[in-house]
Amino acid sequence: MNIFKSIIKVFKTLTTNAGTEKRRDRFTAKQIQLEELAEELNRVLEGKTDFNFIGITANGYDSLFFVRNDQNFNLEFRALKKIQLPYLEPLEEFASKHNIKFETEKLDRIPYLSLETNTNITETVDLAKRIQKEVFGNNDSTVYKVIP
Repeated sequence: MNIFKSIIKVFKTLTTNAGTEKRRDRFTAKQIQLEELAEELNRVLEGKTDFNFIGITANGYDSLFFVRNDQNFNLEFRALKKIQLPYLEPLEEFASKHNIKFETEKLDRIPYLSLETNTNITETVDLAKRIQKEVFGNNDSTVYKVIP
């Protein structure tokens, strides 16, 4: 739960500061395609990130978070905006279809879905590609921002 609170704090800070020119000059999110996700996940495993997770988003509603679980990863989706709420059910259906254990909860009235995948980097990237394609309609050429 502490990870989720950290993410909420980061998003609130970014949202609060997003309208100021000074903030936009200082902060530019790294952009990647899914083929580069393995490199970013490896940075998490090596402790080269601020947190033990990273996220990606192409348009603000397709945000997936990759949370370190020892040397593997679990995936999470948080409905921080109303536009994200309709994606909870398709993500649950995706998890059920692929026999992935999942849990949907609310923290501070924000629903989130935790997919207990416990996958290595290669498996995590493959899973992210399938979710982005099947649930969010993205493709291999989609460009994502790395968050936080």
